[in-house]
Amino acid sequence: MTSRAKKDRLRKGNLFIPLIFSFGAALEDMALDDFLQDPTKISNTMRLIQNHFQGDGTVCCADHTVLARTLGCNAEMGKYPPLVKPLSAWPADLEQRIQALSHGVGVAIALEVTRRLNILLPEAILVGMITGPIKLLAQLTGESGEALVQRPERLATAGRATLTFAKALGEAGIDILIVLDEQIPSLTDQYVKTVSRCYTPIWNTAKFYEVVPLLMLEDFPAQDTTRFAPVVDGVVVPIDAVQSRKRGRNLSVSLPVSLLEEKPEAIERALVGTAIFDDLVSEKLFLVTTEGEIPPHINKEHMIRGIQTIRDFLRSRC
Repeated sequence: MTSRAKKDRLRKGNLFIPLIFSFGAALEDMALDDFLQDPTKISNTMRLIQNHFQGDGTVCCADHTVLARTLGCNAEMGKYPPLVKPLSAWPADLEQRIQALSHGVGVAIALEVTRRLNILLPEAILVGMITGPIKLLAQLTGESGEALVQRPERLATAGRATLTFAKALGEAGIDILIVLDEQIPSLTDQYVKTVSRCYTPIWNTAKFYEVVPLLMLEDFPAQDTTRFAPVVDGVVVPIDAVQSRKRGRNLSVSLPVSLLEEKPEAIERALVGTAIFDDLVSEKLFLVTTEGEIPPHINKEHMIRGIQTIRDFLRSRC
């Protein structure tokens, strides 16, 4: 369970936690696949990153292939981002694989890293980033968009896999759960109902473990995501979409990774010129993060300068 000090910080909001995870492999000069299989390397690297940047928290898992690989998919880990190869056929024993999910190597490593970071960084807020049901089903089948909603039973199965991982991370001690999903194709009433059935138990489970759940979409849609408000009370909105976003609980925004490579004055102009500035002043903002993981190939010096600039900007106005 979350400590009282962390509860207070989560309640106050105005958190800055960039999504740094796979970048740790580049810092260690390791192949990504080797890095992801070494809980000691991951834990120590995340601690070094946290101590260097002094942000509000650190990422303890963000491998978006781990669920699919645990359920039988292969992935090209030599590429970034890794490419998941869909299953050749829907496994008859998929439910059994989901029940044994926590014992799968990749998931077990993520849980071990979370437990270690709770010891190594007791004051840091821990973020777990996992694959959502829509994205996971797309990885498993190779299908996308509207085709996925035509198989609600398979979407429900993918939802149970995400739920199982979320529950295990809650027990391991994360504080914020980011569910990364693909764009919601078409917000028809039936589709909202189908997806809500997947998200509801995930959100309820997160709250049971006193974890703050947030939905992040890889391609943020033009449609009104507030139709999911009864289920999903926290959505990470790209900074350029904040103006049109209906204000709600746990308002969070993401910054393009490319912004980190700009000069400090350009970064500050980008932040002041959006609604994020007003949200900071009024203390409505919950989390500022990046639109995705910071890639291993980013310019290291520019990234360090960019993160420090954003951190200092946010803290000077809180």
